[in-house]
Amino acid sequence: MLDYLHAIALSWPAAAVSLLLTLAVGAALWATHNALTHFDDRQVLFEQGSVAYLVQRSSLVLAFGIASLPTITRGEDDYPWNVLPLQAAQLAWVFVALLGVRYLVDAILLRERNTEELLDGNVALGVLEAGFYVGFGFVLNGSLTGSAATFGLSLASTVVFGLLGLAVVVGVFWLHELVTPWSVRQLVRGRSLTAGFEAGGVLAAVGIVVREGVAGDFTGWTDGLVAFAATSLFAVAMLYLFRWVTNRLILRSATLNQIQERQLVGASAFSAVLLVVVAITVAAVVRHQL
Repeated sequence: MLDYLHAIALSWPAAAVSLLLTLAVGAALWATHNALTHFDDRQVLFEQGSVAYLVQRSSLVLAFGIASLPTITRGEDDYPWNVLPLQAAQLAWVFVALLGVRYLVDAILLRERNTEELLDGNVALGVLEAGFYVGFGFVLNGSLTGSAATFGLSLASTVVFGLLGLAVVVGVFWLHELVTPWSVRQLVRGRSLTAGFEAGGVLAAVGIVVREGVAGDFTGWTDGLVAFAATSLFAVAMLYLFRWVTNRLILRSATLNQIQERQLVGASAFSAVLLVVVAITVAAVVRHQL
């Protein structure tokens, strides 16, 4: 008991600094996003109560929390104070990535200033963006999971595989837009919550499974790229297979086409939740059994 208390006494100062560092970067990210807008974010969010914009900003906070988890994880052989510089570098990557991705979202979702749509009350767009940010948060989480031989290789592999994971999420969105009989963009512009939930669920779920392809120790570029491609392809394929199975078993009275045609918001939201649950299960199987 005394040994345990002694260990806590030795480790808590570094742990407190680590936590404060994470919270400080999160607060800086929030403040930077506020500074980049042309309006008073606090007034829009907390006084006017813009639900669409609140969904977007809340998902960015959630994405930061998901992405930053590996930065506060310590191994048994890590000396607490020595890993703080590495944590600072990792949090800087999360900060830059979550700051820059907002502009990417504007470019690939509606191809216009999404913020104006959100301020105008387009909740469907807020839900779609939320799925994207949460999915990207998991990709960033994976990019910070694992080790490399040197600090330089660790930094390079983190950025490269993080961007590759982001490319997969974006690619799946484009593929989804291509193969579905409806246009996600047009429906979201028309404020269709069924389209927002359906596509947002896909984006979040893909990010969850692609995380497994991004995560892992770096042993070389060739091995890493092959492992990333194989794992991501398998995980996404399993995700869509089990998505079809679960929808057939549970949502038997309505297909995805019928959900969109009849604008069944409840069924669409439940289908999105099911897809995320399936993604978590597939990711766990890939992580522990393959």
